[in-house]
Amino acid sequence: MSEALQHAKVLWIDFMANANSLIDKEKRETYIINAKKAGFTHVVIDAKTPYGYVTGKSSYAPPIGEWERFKTWKDKDYVFIMLELINHYGLKAILKLDVFGEGKVGDFVAPPIAPDWLVSYQQRAIKDGKITAKEREHSIFVNPELEIVQKYELNIMREFIKNYGRFLDAVILDRCRYPKDGAEFMERTSLEYKNEVKKRAQTIYDFVLKAKQIVKNSQPVKELNFGVYVGSWYPDFHLEGVNWASKEYLADYDWVIQGYEQTGYAQELDFIMTGCYYPDVYRKEALQKGLEEWKSVEGAIDLSNKVTMGETQIIPSIFLHDYKQNEKQFLSAMEMCGRKNGSFMLFDAVYLEMYDWWKLVK
Repeated sequence: MSEALQHAKVLWIDFMANANSLIDKEKRETYIINAKKAGFTHVVIDAKTPYGYVTGKSSYAPPIGEWERFKTWKDKDYVFIMLELINHYGLKAILKLDVFGEGKVGDFVAPPIAPDWLVSYQQRAIKDGKITAKEREHSIFVNPELEIVQKYELNIMREFIKNYGRFLDAVILDRCRYPKDGAEFMERTSLEYKNEVKKRAQTIYDFVLKAKQIVKNSQPVKELNFGVYVGSWYPDFHLEGVNWASKEYLADYDWVIQGYEQTGYAQELDFIMTGCYYPDVYRKEALQKGLEEWKSVEGAIDLSNKVTMGETQIIPSIFLHDYKQNEKQFLSAMEMCGRKNGSFMLFDAVYLEMYDWWKLVK
C-alpha cells in the first residue's frame, strides 16, 4: 500500500463535462489555480474516455477531435496541456484510462473496434452498425475475455505511460469491468450463475495484474502508483464482474461460490477510489429511508474499508451533484471522508464551477 496518497485530496476533471471550458487557455489555468488554492493535492486527467476516444497521442485509439462533438480539440493534446499546468502549479497528476468502454450506445461503433469484440448481448443489439437496445450503460463494452481486446487496451496503456509517464504520479483504471448486464445470465441455475460470477471476476483479476505490471515496469523515470476506480456498492458489484476486496475477505452473499475470494485484487493496488455516491451522508439517514446502511457515505466508506481489510489505500469519492443546493450536506460528506480515511476524491470539477463551491473545499 502506498503512503503517498494517504492524505490525498483529489479533484477529478472529466473531459466530457469540462471540454468546452478547458479549450480556453485562461479557463484551464483558472481551474488549476483554484484547485491549488482549495488545497487539492492530485488532479485526475481523462486520457481515455468511456467511449473509446483518447485525449492524448495514440497510435491505437481514435483522437477525441475526430468526434464531431469535440472538433475544437482536433490536433490538440489535452493530456500534455493539462499535465504542464498541473506540474507547473505543484500538483500531482493521475492519468485515467477507461478500459473496456469503446463506443457510445446509439452511435456507430468507433474504429478500430469490430462488432465481434463486443460483449455478447451488445452484439445482438446491433442494427445498421449501431447499438440500439436501451441499456443501463451509456458505453458500449468490449469483451474482457478476448485476448485481442486485452492486448488493445494494454497497448494503449503502455503507450500513454511511455509518452507521459515522467509527468505522472499515478495511473487509475475506470470501467475495468463488464457492463451492468446481470440480466444476461440471471435465468441460469444458481450454480451456473455463481460460476459465471467467479469466472468474470477472475478475468478482471488477471487483467488488473497485467495492467499493474505495465504501470510498474514501463514508466521512464519513477515508479508510478497504480489504482482502480470502482463503485462502493460491493454487494451488487459482482454483476459487473469485479471483486475488489481482499483475498482474505470471505463474502457472505448468496452469489458467492467456494474460491471466489481468490479473485479479490485489493492487495495488488496502491490505492482504490470507491464511489460513495449517495445523497445521505450518515448511516442513520439511509436507515430512516428504509435503505441499507451502506447506501450512505458513512456506510459506503465503512464497507470499503471492511472488504479491503487494509490491503490498499481507500480514497472515498463523492458525487457533487448529489448535494446540489445543499452546501451543508456537501461539507458533511467531505468531512466524513476526511474523518474516516484522511482523503477524498471529488467528482467532478464541473460542479465546483457550476455551484461556485471552490471556496467550500478549502
